[in-house]
Amino acid sequence: MKKELEQIILHSLAKKYQNQSDDKLRVLATILSWMIYGASLDWKENSSKSSEEYLEETSLSIRQLLKNEIS
Repeated sequence: MKKELEQIILHSLAKKYQNQSDDKLRVLATILSWMIYGASLDWKENSSKSSEEYLEETSLSIRQLLKNEIS
């Protein structure tokens, strides 16, 4: 599952950031996939929120962290 998630993210990043190196995008995809995977484990083990609520908060936090910029 983690590898598939990484590939989906990598594909999306490659479309959006065509001028970035493959290595940089691969590393970013790996980091993001692990963040999402870790958040899903946290939700399963520690959260009383619905999966939708938790995902909404988590995705907002990730977007804020990234600020939609890769340099």
